[in-house]
Amino acid sequence: MRHMNRVKTLNKKKGHRRALFQNLANALFDHESIKTTSPKAMELKKVAEKLITLAKRKDMHSMRLAFAILRDKEIVRKLFTDIGERYTEANGGYTRVLKIGNRKGDNAPMAIIELTRKKEKEEKKEKTEKKKGKETKAKPKAEKKEKPAKKEKAAKDKTEKTETKEKKPRKKAAKKETEKETEAAE
Repeated sequence: MRHMNRVKTLNKKKGHRRALFQNLANALFDHESIKTTSPKAMELKKVAEKLITLAKRKDMHSMRLAFAILRDKEIVRKLFTDIGERYTEANGGYTRVLKIGNRKGDNAPMAIIELTRKKEKEEKKEKTEKKKGKETKAKPKAEKKEKPAKKEKAAKDKTEKTETKEKKPRKKAAKKETEKETEAAE
């Protein structure tokens, strides 16, 4: 029986499982949102929240403990400088798992795991995009001026098509007349 064994094995041995969560945690801290299966996401949440708690302490010992798990200096640096500072006031809930349905091929339950707080840079970018959105509102007015020109072109095309349609029956009529003349000549 599995009394007091709280870790889900995910049908993997210990070394494989450790490497899996190392890679998933590196990807999560690098991209701040990843898509994986639900059981892996739920187990990754435990690992990621422990690492963010270490990052909040900001001492050399906790940095070395995080490096022992992640094994990537750049990710550990980002974790301690950027991500750890975002969660200084929070006592938990650093990540969220959103279930997104089943995978098409094998029907495995999929989920997105992401950090709850976004970068400040992204928030600034969103604000600048909103400002740019106001500027782009002026652009559709210019496009509206172009639309009548497009309508005129479309109207010209329609008239040309009707003219060509009219020409085709005339050609057929001319062919019929020439056929009648050739028959009369024979």
